[in-house]
Amino acid sequence: MEAVIYFAETEGIGLERMIRKGKFNMHVKHFHNQYEIFYLIEGERRFFFDNRSYLVKGGTLILVDENAIHMTMANSDQEFGHDRIILYVDRDKMKEYDQMFSNLNLVKFLHQNYGVFPLNKKQQQDFIDLYLKLQYEFDNKNRNYKAMIDMEIIKYFIQFMRENHTPALQDEDMVSSSKYKNIYAVADYISENFDRQLTLDALAGQFYISKYYLSRTFKEITGYGINEYINIHRIQRAKRLLEETDMSISEISIALGYESMTYFEKIFKTYMTLSPLKYRKTLNTVTYTNNLPG
Repeated sequence: MEAVIYFAETEGIGLERMIRKGKFNMHVKHFHNQYEIFYLIEGERRFFFDNRSYLVKGGTLILVDENAIHMTMANSDQEFGHDRIILYVDRDKMKEYDQMFSNLNLVKFLHQNYGVFPLNKKQQQDFIDLYLKLQYEFDNKNRNYKAMIDMEIIKYFIQFMRENHTPALQDEDMVSSSKYKNIYAVADYISENFDRQLTLDALAGQFYISKYYLSRTFKEITGYGINEYINIHRIQRAKRLLEETDMSISEISIALGYESMTYFEKIFKTYMTLSPLKYRKTLNTVTYTNNLPG
């Protein structure tokens, strides 16, 4: 069961608070031109990104870089639920903030300092205060409220950078576990070689792991199936190529290791909801929904 406690949006910014009861695993596997500022108020979550898994507890902030592949999962079958807030800021809005203040460098900071940040009591209250201020501005829409929303977000990040936060390390049990080490190695290999002809059988043979064990354990730790993880890396790259180059759809399909352009278009549409051609025509469109992950 889930309840959207709050949702609001304006140009380039979305704010959402959601409470979920019971076990929940993220089902929407996507990436987007948005930065996610994810704050867990209560509960526990497993957060997988950058090919590593982290245990996240209440009072923790997660900064997710734009276009990052990420997944949130229940920590155990006995999970009772969680309460979280996510602030979404899209790429163009962050660039706008950097243009407003030439020395701010928020885009660079978030690219270099994304991660999991346990907060102390004061820092936890600071984020809740930000949420309440943004909620007030969204709800009341007083004169220049959009500018006030921008200022509150910028002020928060300036303070965050001043406090010199250090991202949390992985849990010791995960760092030392051979199970996690094996799956991390496979995930790293996929990230570096997704444009090659990778298969479950080939990966299992290369890493001397039973393909049945690899399939089951990879899903358990990452939240993704093997083929799914390969495809999501390919589509992430395809998205970038469509945005930043004039390569044809056929050329992109071949470059990413797809033998059939029709199959590439089908997989692209699965993750992006649009065909590659239509996506290229709507690059500047950002859509928020209140059915977002986490």
